[in-house]
Amino acid sequence: MLKVLIIDDDSIVLFIQKKMLKKYGVTDAPFSFQDARKAIAFLKIQKSDDIFLILLDINMPGMNGWDFLDEIKRMEISEKVFVFMVTSSIDSYDKEKAKKYKNVISFIEKPISADNCIKIKEHPELKQFLLN
Repeated sequence: MLKVLIIDDDSIVLFIQKKMLKKYGVTDAPFSFQDARKAIAFLKIQKSDDIFLILLDINMPGMNGWDFLDEIKRMEISEKVFVFMVTSSIDSYDKEKAKKYKNVISFIEKPISADNCIKIKEHPELKQFLLN
């Protein structure tokens, strides 16, 4: 089963992303986290047959997006995690750094749009798991 997680420290961003993902049929029940550490704790108790799509902010207090990705690499579910980095700044440095993480499959610039939702739904690595 595909589970969609939104991880962003901004509650307004979380609200908007949840609405957009539901409206455009990416998922009907996204999980949202303002603290990346809580998302890690959530992932640690999930079933081994689940697949995870994560919309991840880079710049967050405490555990940032890069720290989150480092933690994912050490987890058993790593092969079942697909990450879209969602950021307000598409810096070339961030894109280069993201190439070090096999879980990162794309970038989305904030705010998330209808086109972004379509991009997610049509992504070749995710298409088979998403609602039609």
